Amino acid sequence: MLSKNFTKIFLAVALAFTCISFLLIKIDSVSAATTENATVNTKNSPLSVRSGPGTSYKKVGSLEKGKAVTVYSKTKSGWSEIRYNGKKAYVSTKYLKFSNVKITKKKYKNISDLSYPQVSGLKSKAAQDKINQVLTKHAKDAYSFYLQAKKDREKDKNEEWCKESPYTCQYSYSISYKVKFNQDEKLSILFDDYSYSGGAHGMGYTTSYNFKVSSGKQVKISEILTSKVKYTKVQKYAFDYMRKRDSFYVKKQSEVPVNKDSQFYYTNGGIYLVFQEYEVAPYAFGRPAVKIPSKVYK
Repeated sequence: MLSKNFTKIFLAVALAFTCISFLLIKIDSVSAATTENATVNTKNSPLSVRSGPGTSYKKVGSLEKGKAVTVYSKTKSGWSEIRYNGKKAYVSTKYLKFSNVKITKKKYKNISDLSYPQVSGLKSKAAQDKINQVLTKHAKDAYSFYLQAKKDREKDKNEEWCKESPYTCQYSYSISYKVKFNQDEKLSILFDDYSYSGGAHGMGYTTSYNFKVSSGKQVKISEILTSKVKYTKVQKYAFDYMRKRDSFYVKKQSEVPVNKDSQFYYTNGGIYLVFQEYEVAPYAFGRPAVKIPSKVYK
């Protein structure tokens, strides 16, 4: 009798602990509606990253001058909340140089699966509107796919195969985004579209949007790689990088897709090329990005 009661108590405690842990993880993973982008602006030494807002907290790492960071909140005591190695961390606000461009998270039609950004704080209202129109259009287009997935799910739910394997009929379409660069009058935002229409797993696709902040003009890769020679140099550099790493399965340079449709984003001293699922690596490696220094294509 005692053993049974103990087992029940143990299971109840374990369940409660699991629920609390899950809740804490969810709370910690929630992104702030409005974030700010900044770069580390120390003089000589790297900027210390700490586990809490103060010098008494444990140092968990450091950031070099010029490193871009996303700030989720600021404390009154002069500390900024960031993410370091995927975890919440803090740096001294006085050593950050903030961009004028603020990013606010929106939900299209108030749907949590359709999150997209809007910018504010630009000097030019026309440029700001131009950027926001492009970003909103991506969400609007995704909404039509979201509705189609919902319609297909409803249509197939009573089919025999759906009854036998319900999880294979949980069709869905969602989008999320990341701000990859926001400094020096340049803005790079990546949209990740994910679609599940049955089978072992869904499929994702990354779309990059790069802007000149002053004008709101969208920048295409063809404006950076302005000749066939530059495309070839970048392709060779990416191939040399990949063939030294086991995660990529390309065997020759021509198998590395670098063209006018390639997705990219700005970084300090160059760009990152983004490759789609299965283009250069197995599905498990997602959509890898390779940094291309500007000296390769300048």
